[in-house]
Amino acid sequence: MDTEQHLLVIDLLVVIRKQATRHLPIGHSFIPYDILVVVVGDALNNNELTVKALFASLPYSDMGLRYHFRKLIEAGWIELHSTTSDARVKKVKPTEKLSIQFALFSNAITTQLQTPQISPTST
Repeated sequence: MDTEQHLLVIDLLVVIRKQATRHLPIGHSFIPYDILVVVVGDALNNNELTVKALFASLPYSDMGLRYHFRKLIEAGWIELHSTTSDARVKKVKPTEKLSIQFALFSNAITTQLQTPQISPTST
């Protein structure tokens, strides 16, 4: 990769971070971002994601995950549902709020990807 290509990638990463901050509840930590991406991805793939599977899929401590997971539930970004077979098993699903904001985030990024040259200062 040449310098120009590296700069384009950097510009794209800046745009993604700005759009994520604008549409999703992330701040200094990537934990909420990663939780939301997994939850939305599994929902879009029609997978029934359990809390256990979610936590196992992310490279963070249980304590860090639990803190951010609880905050996301309290703020109405994700929700829990019991399974019919075992009340102890909880499925994680995006709320309508998350679905709407993720669609806006996705559209903003898609627009940037379709632009010949990305300019992070224009977002």
